[in-house]
This record gives sequence, C-alpha cells and structure tokens, in this order.
Amino acid sequence: MMLLMRLLAHSGLLLVLCLAARNVLTAENIREALQNHVPKSGVFPPADAGIHLDGDLVVSDPINRRGALRKSQHSKRHYFAMLPYGMVWYHGAPADVRDIPIGTHMHGRFLLPLEGEENTIPIAKEDLKVNSDYRYNHAILIEDDASFYSRRGRSWKVLGFENGGGPAPRLKLSVEPVGPEIEGAINKPVLFDIDESTRVWRKRQLVGKDQIKTGHNIQVNLTWGPFDSLATTDVWLDEESLAACREIQRQRHLRLIRSRFLPGWVDAVKNYDTGGGEITVTLFGGMDPVLYKEIEKVKTSKISDAATTLRTWSYHQEYSVRGNRIKWKVAENPPLGSSGIQIQFKIPQMLEGFRQGRIVRLKGPWTYVLLPADEWIASPKDFELSSKLRLP
Repeated sequence: MMLLMRLLAHSGLLLVLCLAARNVLTAENIREALQNHVPKSGVFPPADAGIHLDGDLVVSDPINRRGALRKSQHSKRHYFAMLPYGMVWYHGAPADVRDIPIGTHMHGRFLLPLEGEENTIPIAKEDLKVNSDYRYNHAILIEDDASFYSRRGRSWKVLGFENGGGPAPRLKLSVEPVGPEIEGAINKPVLFDIDESTRVWRKRQLVGKDQIKTGHNIQVNLTWGPFDSLATTDVWLDEESLAACREIQRQRHLRLIRSRFLPGWVDAVKNYDTGGGEITVTLFGGMDPVLYKEIEKVKTSKISDAATTLRTWSYHQEYSVRGNRIKWKVAENPPLGSSGIQIQFKIPQMLEGFRQGRIVRLKGPWTYVLLPADEWIASPKDFELSSKLRLP
C-alpha cells in the first residue's frame, strides 16, 4: 500500500510537471507566433506583435517613409519601412519620418514584412546569419526617447555629474529611472554624456547645464556617444518646456496631414450597376484628435487612392473623387495602428485603388495645397522606383 501511494504521488507530480511544461510551451508558442506575425493588408496586427529595437536614425527616406537605425559602433544598419499604418512620435507628439533629425536615438516596434512587400527592404543572406533580427524590417511604431519614456510614465532622476575616464574622458550626467520597468528600455542607473552642445530647457528657454541639479526629474533625448555611450542632445528640466516642444511638433504634423490628407484603408467595396458605389474606410491611428474632429464635421470628403508608402497617385487634389458620408462609426479600444474610426461613403466613380485592403487618403475642410511633384506617383516607373528601398 505504501509503495502504491508513493507511485501515485510520483505520478501526480509527473502530471503536474507535464502540465506545467505544456503551459510554458504554450506561452512560448504564443510569444513566438506574435513575434513572427506576418502583417496582411486590411488587418491590423495583434498587440505585442513583432520585436522591440532601438538605435540611432542614420538613414532617412521621408518621401517613402523608410530609414535605417544603427545600434552600435560595429553593427550594420537596420533598414526599415514604415507599415502603412505605422506611427511616428517626436517630443511626445505625432510626427512623420521627415520630422526626425538624423542621429536621433529611436525606439520602435518592428514586424516581419507586410505580405506582398517581402522585397521592399533587401537583406543579404550573410547579414541574416549574423543577426536574424534584420528580418523584422517593417515598423508599426518608432519614437524618440522623450516620447518613449514620457508616454509610459517614466522619467529620470538626476544623481549628479561625474568625470568619465578612459581614452576619451568626458563629463557624464548620472541618472536613475523613475517609474515602471519598460521592455527595451534602460531600467537601471546610467551615465549619459553631456557637453556644451546639449540643449538644456527650463521654463521654455535654453539655459546652461549648470541649471541641472541633483534631484531634478528630467526627460532627455539621446544620440550616439564615443565608445558606444549615449550622449544627450536635449534635457528638459520641467514639463512646461517639454510641453512647448510637443506643441510645436503637434502643429508641424497638423500642417503636414492637412496638406497630404488623412490615411486609411478600404474595408469594403460595393459597386452599383449604374456606376459608382460605396466604400468603407478605416482611418489609421497616430494622428492628433483634432484631425478626426475636423473631418467628422464635413459630410463630403475628397478621396484619393495611394500606395503603401502613403504616396498618392498623381496630384491628390485632382485625382480623387468626392464621397458623401453615409455612416460614421467609432470602435472602442482599437488595435495599434487604427484610429477605430470607420466611415462609409457613397461615391460617383470607382478609382483603381478602391479595393479591399488598399490605401486611400481623405481630405477634410482644409486649404487647397499644391504638393511637390516628387511626392506623387505619376507613372509605372515612379511606382517601380518607390517599391523598394534604394540607396544613393
């Protein structure tokens, strides 16, 4: 009897261990599936899809919303394309790739290529052998340090200054994190390079670095420093100063979108037998709320078709159709990349790009603007040139 009880007890332990192992394996499978999720047109990725990467922005193609990050002194550039619904933040406000200064240290969420866009970012096989993360080259989100940390409730507490040693001695700003631990973040005390090139902001004005005092809670933006250190480009000593920079960036992005129009994609198409029909559009996220409010006020919007780079076909004001709004619907808790706003339009004519999963741009009550011609796609050659990352 005693032997039987021991065997049952041992069997129960094995069962528990097996179930535990199965649960762990299931969690690992889920995590791996999210990491290797392949985005598809017309469907927003699940939460936590892809991987976190960071590095300095060293290449920028603002017209096609592409670029490259460099992680360290000896690492190769990590080239990327923004997903159509990919979002950019700078100084805590919505932004575009064109707004980010070269050299700015960025954080991002990177996924495998959008289905059908596998050749947009060419990758050498030998590079993949060194670092398989190069596969994750379509970004759903990139943001500077000030945005990355402040939007997640994090700041830095100043511990003081130190004089760094080694072959390139330089002044260091000693800080420790204040707030929650964040994936991909610096979650321990750290030294940042600081010198006379650092912009120090206090009460919306530039001040000397001597105004940085022990105990201050600050936000910083960073760039590459000697020997793979991180150097400060900006230090904000108060929320008032960061808010002022945030508002400038917000206004810059409002001006951009009001001239280029709000992007989204087509959810559904209904053709009428007599011509024209109806299309349903979901607007992308990452925009200032005022833009959605402005477009909600108008019952009629010009709609132009666009590529996955968000570039419109020819001049967007003229090569568009006027849509009369039938329905406006807002979903709660939309996925990353989506605004949650879905609009149904009745249109007199179907453009070639009005197909499910394809990109469109909607004009609100905004001033008529002439765009630079190199932002259009005006020919098959333009489309071919824009379909793949091309370096000078």
